Amino acid sequence: MRTKEEYYDLVLENRRIAKNPELTNCPCPHTLCEWHGKCKECIALHRVHGEHVPVCLQPMLDDKIRALAGVAEMRAEKKKPTPIEYRRYVRARDQLED
Repeated sequence: MRTKEEYYDLVLENRRIAKNPELTNCPCPHTLCEWHGKCKECIALHRVHGEHVPVCLQPMLDDKIRALAGVAEMRAEKKKPTPIEYRRYVRARDQLED
């Protein structure tokens, strides 16, 4: 277990990281998503629906899941992404509603 001092140093490092815009900008490629750049809301929606891990977190988990699947002699396959046309459809429908 870390000491109070080590924990404090970790908190200071996390604060420094959280101030870096290169690390805190939304890395998700789905820029047409209504929640792009609204990470708190995006994560909440993924937690509630439980369908899949947000795109921005998938690279972090892919290698670990593939390794675990290999141990169990299984395969890990990516889910097909939501077609971009669906996101454009939402934008178009929203404009009609305004």
